[in-house]
Amino acid sequence: MVSKRQKDIVLSLMKEKEPVTAEWMAKELGVSDRTIRTEIKELQSQCSSLGIMIESVRGKGYLLHITGYEVFEKEFNANANDGIDENQSHFSEQENRVSYLLKRFLLEKEPIKLESLEEELFVSKPKLQNDLKAVREILERYHLKLVSRPHYGTQVEGDEYMKRLCFSNYILSRNSSLNIDSHSFQILDEKLFEKIKEIIIKKVNQYKIEISDIALENLATHITIGCKRIEGGFVIENLEHDLEGKYPFEKIVANEIVKEVEEFTGLNFPKTEINYIIVHLLGTKLIHKNTLNEFSKFDELDTIIHCMLERLKTELNWDFHDDSEFIQALTLHIRPAMNRLRYNMNIRNPLLDEIKRKYPSAFEGAAIASRCIDEYLGIEVGEHEIAYIALHIGVALERMKTRQKKAKRVIIVCASGIGSARLLFYRLQNEFKDEIEIVATTNYYQLKEYDLSSLDFIISTIPIKVDIGVPVQVVNTFLGEGDIANIRKGLSSVKEGEERSYIDESRVFIHKDFEDKESVIRFMCEELYKQNLVSKDYVNLVLEREALAPTSFGNLVAIPHPLTPETEETFWTVCTLKKPIEWTVKQMVQFICLLNIRKEPEGDLEKMYQRLIALIENSTKVQKILKSKSAEEIIKILNKS
Repeated sequence: MVSKRQKDIVLSLMKEKEPVTAEWMAKELGVSDRTIRTEIKELQSQCSSLGIMIESVRGKGYLLHITGYEVFEKEFNANANDGIDENQSHFSEQENRVSYLLKRFLLEKEPIKLESLEEELFVSKPKLQNDLKAVREILERYHLKLVSRPHYGTQVEGDEYMKRLCFSNYILSRNSSLNIDSHSFQILDEKLFEKIKEIIIKKVNQYKIEISDIALENLATHITIGCKRIEGGFVIENLEHDLEGKYPFEKIVANEIVKEVEEFTGLNFPKTEINYIIVHLLGTKLIHKNTLNEFSKFDELDTIIHCMLERLKTELNWDFHDDSEFIQALTLHIRPAMNRLRYNMNIRNPLLDEIKRKYPSAFEGAAIASRCIDEYLGIEVGEHEIAYIALHIGVALERMKTRQKKAKRVIIVCASGIGSARLLFYRLQNEFKDEIEIVATTNYYQLKEYDLSSLDFIISTIPIKVDIGVPVQVVNTFLGEGDIANIRKGLSSVKEGEERSYIDESRVFIHKDFEDKESVIRFMCEELYKQNLVSKDYVNLVLEREALAPTSFGNLVAIPHPLTPETEETFWTVCTLKKPIEWTVKQMVQFICLLNIRKEPEGDLEKMYQRLIALIENSTKVQKILKSKSAEEIIKILNKS
């Protein structure tokens, strides 16, 4: 059986294309080098049964090869929590014991004696008390309490609706696509789950409703949980009054689903349970396709979307006011998102880490836009919801880029006559469509008659020896693949200018000793304040942004930044630490790049983000930075990225 730590090691190796040292993994996972080497030795001894091979590369570290994808997927599913396998080795991990305790307390009607839990978990009383502390912390997030009564035992007290949310979020394991995995069907009835899914799909098709696969899974899961709870005698007692009156369409769909579920199970759903289903329907994009245009005219959505558009324009200079596709997509997303927040329904986003890493500027825009919901509802949105908004912003940014792309002005110089010049003209037009505008085709001796200052570059079938002040791309008359690749390369570099440096030696701090992220952030902001680059309050803006969604991106890197731009120019402040610190529960950080963005929005932010992301994804460069002993050395590495 593979332990959680061994899974983490394999998943850490899986991200890398080059060998990784034990020292590097030890920092990422917060253990010693020796532990990593011991665990890898153990993994290597059972490689063939795990669908992997771990190669030891002398002087460089370890490299993972996947030899059997099916076996590998089964053993090392990245997002699945271990199922409850009640044996001693499983319970050696606190995470598994906490999950087991939550399951026992949430499913049991009668109080449970702690002595029996000690026996079930093979643990001592002090260890159990420590586990119960972790259980209490989780329950508190759902306003639930663990209450102990002498001679009776311990049980969970609080709202049934909250118990179900806790059950869904902490006890059911999900695979990387966020579907319920096979372990969870030891707790839930798989046949019932599939039947409920079938019923929902039938209603979705009947009412021509928009619903995503994740929302469908979620809805089926919650109705299946509802059936299990009603069967066990746990019924929701009070939800908001008159949900049926407020949401007549959802009421029709909920009643029809319940009618078919009752027929299949023989259970009786009281009115409060129907309201529970209405709440979950409100948390999905359950919307008539033809009502979308009327959707936001008279309610709160209009206010929120207007607020989001304004914030994106004033803070990032992104004007989406005329992008009807974006407004429509946002409208469709925001209402269920607000209902999820109102009713404490946490949603997971399977693409969260990828969105943060690959679309950082869209994620930043979403964090800024999400404050409109924060302020309206007085509820924190959370990074999973922010990431969904980021997807819509990312699409809108791509559309904006396409619209703003100006075709490059080009003249074709051809020495071999009008026929071949026309042939080259049509071939280029066909290959590069909207990317280039061919101003003319000419002979070399006539070139001086044209205004070259208005051109971006020249495509010529002959070398042009004199410097005419415009880039020249020499090609064959019969355009080959290599010629096309060279032109494409030329297109991307035309008039780009030199790469800008965002870093200065006075803002590089090496091998500092800090215990937590707040200390690092305070230190870096204080240094900038001493240099008269930021205000005294700057640190609060950075901490406020960090509270919205952590800025750690994996690979031991974090990129904190203020909630709103404040500096006169865009620049980086860099700090490396002697040892990694825990930035979030699952991520260690040793390299911090504080991103300071200028007040007046500028157009080169996207390129700057791309440079940073290229760096984050290159663990070799991050290792070099961490080992660097001078600011000069670090600047050299950063400017190459």
